[in-house]
Amino acid sequence: MFDFSQRLLHSIRSAPLLVGDLEQALVFDRRLFDSNRCEAELCHEQKLGHLYEDAVAVLLQASSSVDLLARNLQVVDESGRTLGEFDYLLFDKLRYQYVHLELAVKFYLAVETPDGWQFPGPDPRDHWQRKLDRMRTHQFTLSHGPDARSLLLKNYGADAVQVRQLIYGCIYHPISSTRRPLPEAVNPQCRKGRWLYVSEWEEYLADIDSVQMIPKPMWPVEVNDALRGSLEVVSVDTLKSVATERCVLFVQEGSDEPVFLVPDNWLTVQNTV
Repeated sequence: MFDFSQRLLHSIRSAPLLVGDLEQALVFDRRLFDSNRCEAELCHEQKLGHLYEDAVAVLLQASSSVDLLARNLQVVDESGRTLGEFDYLLFDKLRYQYVHLELAVKFYLAVETPDGWQFPGPDPRDHWQRKLDRMRTHQFTLSHGPDARSLLLKNYGADAVQVRQLIYGCIYHPISSTRRPLPEAVNPQCRKGRWLYVSEWEEYLADIDSVQMIPKPMWPVEVNDALRGSLEVVSVDTLKSVATERCVLFVQEGSDEPVFLVPDNWLTVQNTV
C-alpha cells in the first residue's frame, strides 16, 4: 500500500481539481504543499473522505509554508449544540494569514432525465447540486458566525480568516451518450470518465474479456502507466459479479479513461431515496 499512498499524495499536489474558484471560497494554493517529496504510509482501510483528510494533513504538516493549527475543529454554540467543523485551520506563513480550508473528494455520474441532466454519486443519496448548496450556505460560511469568530480569536488569536477549498473528483458520462455536459461550478478541465449499466456490457464492450479494477482508495488518482502497473487484472465475469452489488471502477488495457460499471437497479435505488 506504500506505493498507493505515494500516488495519492502526488495526486493531491497535481491532479486537476473538480471545482475552481468559487465566490464563497477560492481554491487553496497547492504550492503551499511545497515541492519536496513527502513519503508516508496511509491507512487505506477507512472511508475515502477520511483517507484524503489524512493525506492532506500529511502534506500540510510537512510544509514549511504553513502551520497546521487544527483538524476537524468543531464549532459549538452556548448551549453546546455543534454548528459545524473546520476541516483544517492553518496559518499561511507566506501571506501571514489564517486559513479555513475545506476538503472534498467527489464522483458524480451524469444522467439525462426529462428535467435535464442530473449528477448523482455512486451512492445515489449523494448529489452534486445538494453538495454544492451545502458547501456554499454552510461549510464556507461557518467562520463568519459569532461562535466561530469567538473560538478562533480566543484559542488562536485569529481575528480574520480566509476561506479556501480543495475539491477533487471526476465526472462520468454515459457510455451511450456523445454529450458530455458538466454541472454548475465544475471545472471544465476536471477529470472525466464514462459509466454503463451491467446489462449494457454486451452492447458496448462485448469484445473485452478482462480489465483492471481500480480500488476505491485510488479512485481520485489519474490513470497512467504507473498506476496501471499496480492494478489487478480481473475477468469481466468477476467485474460483473461485483458490479451487481455496487459501483466498481475499472480501466481497459491501453486506456487512460476510468469507467464505472453500475448495478442495473442503481437509479431505482436513487428514486426511492
